[in-house]
Amino acid sequence: MRQRFAILTAVALLAGSAVAAQAQAAFGVIGGVSQATFTGGGSQGITWRTTFLAGAVGVMPLGETFSIRSELHFATKGARARVGRTADNALELAYLELPLLVQVGTGSGDLLSPHLYGGMSFAVLLGCTREQVDCDADDFDSSLVVGGEVEVFGAGLGVRYEAGLSTVKADLEGLEIVNGVLSVTLRYLVRR
Repeated sequence: MRQRFAILTAVALLAGSAVAAQAQAAFGVIGGVSQATFTGGGSQGITWRTTFLAGAVGVMPLGETFSIRSELHFATKGARARVGRTADNALELAYLELPLLVQVGTGSGDLLSPHLYGGMSFAVLLGCTREQVDCDADDFDSSLVVGGEVEVFGAGLGVRYEAGLSTVKADLEGLEIVNGVLSVTLRYLVRR
């Protein structure tokens, strides 16, 4: 009985090592330009605002097509609100975000490799400004993230949407708003 267990353990370790050798972890940088807004009750008169994100990305393969993808980046969000007939009032939010995503793609041997991904993003508020005046907002934010990208030689061009789950309470009476961000991203990975 012990010999069978030892043989099965050795075979499992060898098979796991072979899969890990084929599927290498990758680390790199990511950046992007976004159009951010608020959605939800009370979001009438709110328009898109151009924002950005920049940070690091890591991909840990779980086989030939599935990967765990984590990112850590600085991201700006917020929107512009129409006040009266002509005046705009911008609410600018800055976050440190940690998206934890599951990625599905084609094999890594392809020249052109499309990927789809989705998961959750958790964020800590770093700053909140409303027309050059500091404002108070919730310290944490969470959102659902879905996106896709096409990779060529380690570089990936992608599109993603973040649908906020946490209400943004930014001293705006009566508004129940959440972040909504559409981003175009560019990332580069180095395989280890």
